[in-house]
Amino acid sequence: MTRPPHATGSRRLGQPLPPADLLHLGADGPHLSVHTPRGPLALYRFTPLQMALLTGDTILTAAQWPEHLKAFLYQYVPLPVLPPAPHPPPGLVHAQARDPHGLRTWDHTTYQGWPLYLYAHDHPGQAPGGEVPHLFSRVRLDQAQLPGPHHRAHGP
Repeated sequence: MTRPPHATGSRRLGQPLPPADLLHLGADGPHLSVHTPRGPLALYRFTPLQMALLTGDTILTAAQWPEHLKAFLYQYVPLPVLPPAPHPPPGLVHAQARDPHGLRTWDHTTYQGWPLYLYAHDHPGQAPGGEVPHLFSRVRLDQAQLPGPHHRAHGP
């Protein structure tokens, strides 16, 4: 697979692009991964998103985070839309448009409503390193669906 056409331009420091050799989504044990010719890459979800949707909080984009946290956050790269898999995963895979004026403008793949991210320091076929308790967790094949914006907000 080639790099998305709008992702081939100049690269800003700390704003990694997705790898150019992403093939399709698939299973890696109980987890969802993206397959490459060099092996699978782990996929992550931003876990606070569910509580933000349930409580009606505003969900900040990466560019809106405090400056001291941006270097950390930009290590998670939105997964671009990929061709269909030969054996599709059991959940719902969709594309979500991103801000055309943002730093990462390509359409974003979602699974069960969760936007999917790659960790910039993971390498195909090696142990994943992007899990951060209460922030980023690996996506499971049996991942519960993320409540959509139509879900009635409630909380403490």
